[in-house]
Amino acid sequence: MFRNMFALIFLVAAYTNVFAQEGLYTSAQEWPVKISDGWFTARTISFGQYATSSRKNGIADKEIVSFIKDPLNPFNCRVSGKDENILIQVIQAAHIAFSGHSLPSFLDNMPATALFSYILINGTKNEPLKRWEMILKDVNYLELNENKPAGILRSADDEVRLTAHNRFGTKNSYENICYEFHIRRQVVAAVVTGAHPRVWMSAEMEGKPLQPVLVAAIGALLVR
Repeated sequence: MFRNMFALIFLVAAYTNVFAQEGLYTSAQEWPVKISDGWFTARTISFGQYATSSRKNGIADKEIVSFIKDPLNPFNCRVSGKDENILIQVIQAAHIAFSGHSLPSFLDNMPATALFSYILINGTKNEPLKRWEMILKDVNYLELNENKPAGILRSADDEVRLTAHNRFGTKNSYENICYEFHIRRQVVAAVVTGAHPRVWMSAEMEGKPLQPVLVAAIGALLVR
């Protein structure tokens, strides 16, 4: 009896998870993506009503990442659209550089030498003083097969979890990696990175303060 009950609970949980994901991946919620990369123009990416600027090497605001002594591959860019113009700064650093940060266990349990991507997102039009940080680890193909946790997007008050999967590619591969943004049990946005990018945004995010933050995070993943 108990075995059957646990099996039923597992099936309901699995169905709920699949339903939540399929609920996002609809044509109505998919945004068109276009890469502009001409001979004489810098590479930019537009998605929905937003677009990235070209990448610029270096950090625009070094003070805010001063806790990282030896940042790797630093660059910055902007995401603009719908009256937004959001600065994004991206670096890589070893896990040990984040020793003063509170991290979720899937990040904190990584080796001290593991490389994290650290992405700073400046304030939006409606919340100009609220900064966000996104911390991502490298995921292996076994983790991608299972849509395992990949990172976190957070401010002082809010938190969005990221997972990553390869369901738009081939199992046991790094093809068409898709990052999902989760608020509690709901997938509110997703982005496929790489040569054939795709973007989805939940209709429930329209007009909410979090949408431009998700847009900026997606822009960072697209140009990273």
